[in-house]
Parts: sequence; C-alpha cells; structure tokens
Amino acid sequence: MLLTFGLSSTSSLPTCFISAPFVGEWIQPGLVDLITINNTSCSLKGTCISTVGQQDVKNKFIFYNEQTRCKRCVLFIPRHLNALQYRESECFDADDDNGRICGSITPDTVLYTLFRDNAESTPCPFEQSWYFEKNHQLSTSCQLKSFQHCFSSNTFQLTYNNRCPTNQNVQATCFAHFTDGIINYVVARSIDRQRFVCFSYTKTKRDEQSIPPNEVYLSADDTCRDLLTRESAIVLNVLPSTSHHQFESKTQLPEWTHGKWLTIGTNIVYINNTQFIMKTHDEQKILYDLRFTRILTSRRQHENAIRIKAKSLEQCSSIFYCIKIIYRSSSVIDLTIGFDEHGCKEGHLHHTLFKPSISSNISCPQMGTYKSSNTYRPSIPISTCSIGLWTLSLGCELTNKSELTFSSSCRHETVPEVQIMTSIKGICLASWRTDHRFQRTIILYDQTRAFCLIQPLKQMTASWIVSESSCTNLDTLSINVENSLRYSDNCEHYKQTSQYLTTNHSSIQRISYLLFCFLTVLLLCKY
Repeated sequence: MLLTFGLSSTSSLPTCFISAPFVGEWIQPGLVDLITINNTSCSLKGTCISTVGQQDVKNKFIFYNEQTRCKRCVLFIPRHLNALQYRESECFDADDDNGRICGSITPDTVLYTLFRDNAESTPCPFEQSWYFEKNHQLSTSCQLKSFQHCFSSNTFQLTYNNRCPTNQNVQATCFAHFTDGIINYVVARSIDRQRFVCFSYTKTKRDEQSIPPNEVYLSADDTCRDLLTRESAIVLNVLPSTSHHQFESKTQLPEWTHGKWLTIGTNIVYINNTQFIMKTHDEQKILYDLRFTRILTSRRQHENAIRIKAKSLEQCSSIFYCIKIIYRSSSVIDLTIGFDEHGCKEGHLHHTLFKPSISSNISCPQMGTYKSSNTYRPSIPISTCSIGLWTLSLGCELTNKSELTFSSSCRHETVPEVQIMTSIKGICLASWRTDHRFQRTIILYDQTRAFCLIQPLKQMTASWIVSESSCTNLDTLSINVENSLRYSDNCEHYKQTSQYLTTNHSSIQRISYLLFCFLTVLLLCKY
C-alpha cells in the first residue's frame, strides 16, 4: 500500500526529460485524438519517471499511468523531424524492474508510426515523374498510372488511369523522407488532408536522384499503418527512363533558336532543345516556364520559322501552348505564344527577341535624315527633353551603314537659357517585311536596350519609333502623323551638323555646369 500510494502521488514521482525532437503534437493513424508529447509526459502513456539503458541508448523511457496504476517502457525511434516511430511494452506493475520491462520489447513488437501535426513540407525525393506498368495481378481495373512531378518540388500527383469511376487523381505534399539501410521511405499527405500517402523504394546509388527505382511499394492503407510492411503493400513496377519518351517527348530545335535573349521590355528569355523560360530583368521571378513536347512544322515558303507545342506545369496540372519562332537574323527572332485550346490559331503573347551585339552586318533601310514636329514626344526614355525637336539619321555614318543616330534639341525647363542637345547611337540588328505596308527594323542602343523602327514601304516618306514588345505585331494606333519623323533630306546635312551634337552623358555634365553657374550668379546678386 505504501508503494502504491507513493507512485500515485505525482509530487513524489522521479522525473525524466524527453528531448526536443520528440516533443510536439502527433497523429497516430487509426486514432482520432492527437498524441501530445512534452518534456515530461506523453498523452495515453502517462508521466515519464525514468530512462533506461546505457549512454548509447537514449530513447527508452518509463511512463507511469496514474489511472491504470501501472508503468510501461516506450522505445522511440526517430526517423525524421516529422516522423517518429515507437514500440511499447505491456503495462507492468509499479514495482517491476525497469530493465526487465524494457527488455520485453523485441523486434517483433508492434511498431507504431507518428506523423507530426501541421508539419512543414519537404522536397519530394524525385526530380521527374515516375510512370508505372499496368499491374495484371490487381483485381481492380482502376490503377495508379504515375507519380506526376509538380511545379513545386514539395508536391506530386498520384495519377490514375481512365478506368476509374471518378477522377481519383490525388495531389499530395511530402513532409518526411528517411532511409533504413538501402530502403527509402516517403510520407506525404493529400492536399485536402483526408489521407496519407506512404511508399518505399530501393535505390543503391544515393546520388542518382534523377534515375527512378525499379519498384515502388505503396501503402494500401490510407492511414499508413503498414508503412514498413511490404507484404501488404501495392507493388508498382516503374517503367525505365528509356520508356519515358512516350510520356515526355524529346525535341530538337534549330541552333538559331538557342541561347539567352532579351525582350524590348527588358525581360530575359532562355531557349534550349527542351525548354522556354522567361524571367524578369533581375532574374528573380519566372514569368513563363514551358516544356516543349513536339515540333509541328519547321518551315513555310519564304519564312524560316518553327512551330512547337509546349506545356507548363501550374501546380500539378498542365496547360498546353503553341509557340511560333521566326528567324529574322542571327541575333533577332520573333516569338508568338498562344493557347492550344484555340487550335494554335491565336497568339496572346508577342515579342521580338534580340541578342546584344556590338556590330551588325546589315545596312539600315531607307537611309537619310528624318525630323519631328515641335510637339513630338519620344516613346523611349533617352533624353531629358519631354518635348523637343528630334532628328533621326539612318545609315549616315561613313564607316558603318548599320549605325544610326537619334538626337534632340530643347530648352531646359528650369533654366530656359540652357539649350539641351542629346544624342544616342544605335545599330540596326534586323529588318524585315511582313505585309505590303511597312518595313520593320529593330534598333539596339545602350548595349542591352532596343526599340522598333517602322517605315512605310514607299521610300523616303516617314519613320516611327515605337517601344512595343513586338516589332511585327503592333498596335496601329501607335503609327500616326502626330508621332512621325518626316523624311528631311539625305545624309549630307547630318555630316555637317553631327560635330555639334554631344552625347547624353556630356549633355548632363554641361547642364550641371550651367545650372551651377546660374545658381552662383543668383546668390551673388542676392548678397
């Protein structure tokens, strides 16, 4: 009686400390309530009163349950931050030897698995989709077809064949991945939190993450109670990588499409044989990530072009696109992207892409000088003049007919006495015609920036400078009399006046100096 009384008084119980990796709220498959473990107790087990074992055995704990007035040994087996397994003994009398109680736990003792509640997700252990052979031994015709790799590395989709009565595809988030010898275990939970998805596989080479295993053992129980029991698992034979071409096609694009490109809007585009990626200019955000699936056509009459079907991964579902790339020069291509659902007949994204270059082997079209009216507002940010007189000189350089000069002259808004003269130089990268109305030319300036030069096919009439994303697909509203540069004369007048133009940088220095002088005079007059 004295021993029973002593153990039932929590104030006289010896205490132990449960380490941090075990502390938290856990889900035990098959139980409704969560299991809570803190530093001194475990729900349903009781209060921790002792640890058992030598220094190398730190995970055996003796728990005393005041309601049943007995104690048991619990062996915790940490697998992952979010996965914990344990074996436990029967409940022994309070005066039984702790070592004998823990000794009753054997490898045949039932192994329970706990999953951390509200666990943080972790990357899934595969970098590509895994496809499975049809299992003829299963009685059901509704079978799992693949583990579909998703846009997020923490998520994958279980995709079933079309013989299932309803759409049974399940998206799941991985939250635990651990190994036991050469066997890998993965624990995931469906996005709707209605089921767990657990499977194991064997891979002898840990570094070859891109190579799928031969077999996957999928837990038949949605609660994953049989996580480590392969006898009751569904065996899925993985198709080898050489068979994946029927699911993920290979494409071979012409060399002229490859490389790093810039858009007129300063975005960056990467194209290779399998992928199209568009990023913001700082490369911090991906705007498009499209995987090529197959080439439709590669050439039309009078047009060096390629048409490609592609798909993007939005979460775990694919959106299909049609891409058209047209060759304009070795450093310029036209790009159009449309949705496949429109039959590849409409494009929703148009870009003229270019590669920065220090020289060009083409001559600027319709050489001469073009001038603006007094109300001309440039569509590109190249001058301090909001309104002024502008002159465009095409191919007037004696040494290089591919160069042009765009210059302006205006009075400073703050100091009208100051005349601002600005000049930038550019090169014609490519020039082409797509209809019977306009000649289209893309101009490179400031090393990585570009604009479109539009000219009527009728020689020596006018030019328009536009900053739209595509030189081919233009908004016709941007081409009107008010914003035109009218043809003035040939290059002779330019050669006489070019010596008086300064660069944008020197103009700024001149303005700063004149403003300094003007302010100095004001101060002297004041005092």
